[in-house]
Amino acid sequence: MKNSSFKVKTSLAEYSVEVFSEFILKEEVKVQRELFLKMCKEGCVNYGKKFSCPPCSRDFLSVVNGKEGIFVVMFLMNLTKIDSTEYNKVRIANSIMKSRADKLMRVLENKFNTKFLSTGSCRLCRTCQLKLKKPCKHPEKRRYSLESTGVDCDYLSTRLFNLPLLWFRNKKAPEYTCVLTGLACNASEVSSISQELESLLKNIS
Repeated sequence: MKNSSFKVKTSLAEYSVEVFSEFILKEEVKVQRELFLKMCKEGCVNYGKKFSCPPCSRDFLSVVNGKEGIFVVMFLMNLTKIDSTEYNKVRIANSIMKSRADKLMRVLENKFNTKFLSTGSCRLCRTCQLKLKKPCKHPEKRRYSLESTGVDCDYLSTRLFNLPLLWFRNKKAPEYTCVLTGLACNASEVSSISQELESLLKNIS
């Protein structure tokens, strides 16, 4: 397990983001596609409204086809250090982490000629063309989140980093929140990917 961090300065404050990374073979990833499809259908407003989300998303093994596993990168922010309302703490953290995680992973996938699994639903278009009953504008850039392909992210973060996912409950922000992404790759590429990740984190802002 690798552990790094970077700082993000805004007009209001400076925030610290911890970064964890680890490789896992695809057969060791816990996948429960039918369960997550059911959960999305019953509890997510984006179900059936975005090309990147269930039921349109692909299954995990088809995304990593031809690769031995995924290089998982997790961003984490300590919410107790954010001075805001309980709900805004989570919103601030997500806005900081998700855009930067996606940007970083796109650089890595281009560098290593592969694909990455994103954080949450696709954010390339303000309104997904699926809602307008039109074809996707950016099918070559569209990426699916780990959870939309059926991956149990709580299992992944706990197994790899000993950090279970925490949730906003009873109008109270958890101690920390995190986002997970994964880069499809082979074990032989992990050292090079780790080095490239460290280099990218030095210039992230």
